[in-house]
Amino acid sequence: MLFWFVIGYVVFVGVLVAYSAHVAISCPDAGKRADAYKVLRLIWATGTGAGGITVLIFNTVIKLQETGAL
Repeated sequence: MLFWFVIGYVVFVGVLVAYSAHVAISCPDAGKRADAYKVLRLIWATGTGAGGITVLIFNTVIKLQETGAL
């Protein structure tokens, strides 16, 4: 179950990053490009930061359960 949660999160963040990067690169309107770049930075920072912390926490909990500490 945890594996599918992590895979779903990675796919979701990947799709958001890809779409915002596409808009930031190919949109003819300068205002929309600037907004898309801001969204891209926000998603990238939040997604990779929160994703890394989430995986670290889940990995720690799983290891503690395997050793019998929880």
